[in-house]
Amino acid sequence: MPRLLTIWILVGIAILATSMILSFQAPQSDAASVSPATRPAPKTRITYLPSRGLCILVNEEIGESSGLAAGRTNKGVFWTHNDSGDAPRIFAFNHAGADLASVRITGASARDWEDMCSFAIGGKSFLMLADIGDNRVFRKSCSLYVLPEPKLNVKQRGRELIAPVGATINFRYEDGAHNCESIAVDPATRTIYLVSKRRPSVCKVYAMALPVKSPKKTLVARAIGTLRIPTATAMDISPDGLRAVVGTYGHAYEYVRRPDETWKAGFSRDPRVIKLPFRTQGESICFGRDGRTLYLTSENLPAPLIQIPAKSPATKPSTK
Repeated sequence: MPRLLTIWILVGIAILATSMILSFQAPQSDAASVSPATRPAPKTRITYLPSRGLCILVNEEIGESSGLAAGRTNKGVFWTHNDSGDAPRIFAFNHAGADLASVRITGASARDWEDMCSFAIGGKSFLMLADIGDNRVFRKSCSLYVLPEPKLNVKQRGRELIAPVGATINFRYEDGAHNCESIAVDPATRTIYLVSKRRPSVCKVYAMALPVKSPKKTLVARAIGTLRIPTATAMDISPDGLRAVVGTYGHAYEYVRRPDETWKAGFSRDPRVIKLPFRTQGESICFGRDGRTLYLTSENLPAPLIQIPAKSPATKPSTK
């Protein structure tokens, strides 16, 4: 298929799917309805097996993989982007590290992209790209870009595509500027969560509603809790919205919530530590399509894809 025709088809699909964004229902509030101290954590526990390296990413243009998301439209596909200094583009690869495509995002700028996530609403899959890096802690506002996940032909390799932004979300923090490298969307409540990277052991969690369309005004992300963990560098929330994993340069930390409570309660509990292997500079983590298996990359070349397998089925710890 001619490249120009491919681009226009992709643009058309994205515009059609963008209309789905406009039909989002308003998310639930993140105000906890019960005292988190009175509610125990959910009993279902995932048993994680030792990590294993799956591959080295073939595309050497991915020199600073700073965000990672599992494709939901495209089975077996992962998406990533580079840290600051690159164009507004994302890269697609598979479990073997094959270069599937690079997609330039029109209508977006790349000041300091630090994380990304995938989520599904109404049977449609979306990607969110987070321009939230602020090492000097002086930005008055940051930006999030939402677009329908581009549909790929996984049998093809090295394609260069173009896709437009579906929605742009400009926001600020309620208490001033923060450096941040961690973002996730809870599809169950349609809420955006961010974890700051200001100081070790004092990582603040912020939340704001996923808007029904590109807001005309700058939104406000409001603090809902503090995580006593090392410097946060990545984050994801499982497709069912009940598990959150926060990555650091060392290990990861898992938080859980019950279906009848909010993340304000879930993040108030002590986390479970998930041991991660050494990475040169680990700034990405995501759940796989199964919502249980974890995947990691690392900045700098060669860029690895690492899997933290989940033992199936999930086990329930003893209550004795």
